[in-house]
Amino acid sequence: MSEIVESITLDFCTISLRSDGLIENRFVWDTPYEITTEKLIEINSAIKSMYKGKRRGIVSIAGLYGSMTPEARQLDMFHDDHTIAIALIIQSTSQRLLANFYFRVKKAPFPVKFFKTEAEAAEWLYQQCRQAKMAS
Repeated sequence: MSEIVESITLDFCTISLRSDGLIENRFVWDTPYEITTEKLIEINSAIKSMYKGKRRGIVSIAGLYGSMTPEARQLDMFHDDHTIAIALIIQSTSQRLLANFYFRVKKAPFPVKFFKTEAEAAEWLYQQCRQAKMAS
């Protein structure tokens, strides 16, 4: 397991730069939260501060009771060129369906894949990062 190098704690999640180079976005696990437009902008700002001038993969671990407002779903946040790929770890079937729909409607300019475990997500992200490095 990677160690946390640096992190930013928000009300509903913690965004961290890990020693393996990945950015981790870990939402509160068992407390309900709703991602509003303002919170999404706050999350993205924290993530951008973790790039440190490098392209990185992002692993996002959803909490059990998270949701997103319709306004937040309308926001286009996929205009940075530092994200290599996003691995989403989602346990809840309803959240998985919502996220799947969201990423079908909002096409990301990088690979996005869903996982049930952090180990599988990290391995896929390492592979995406290796491929990106070879392509550049």
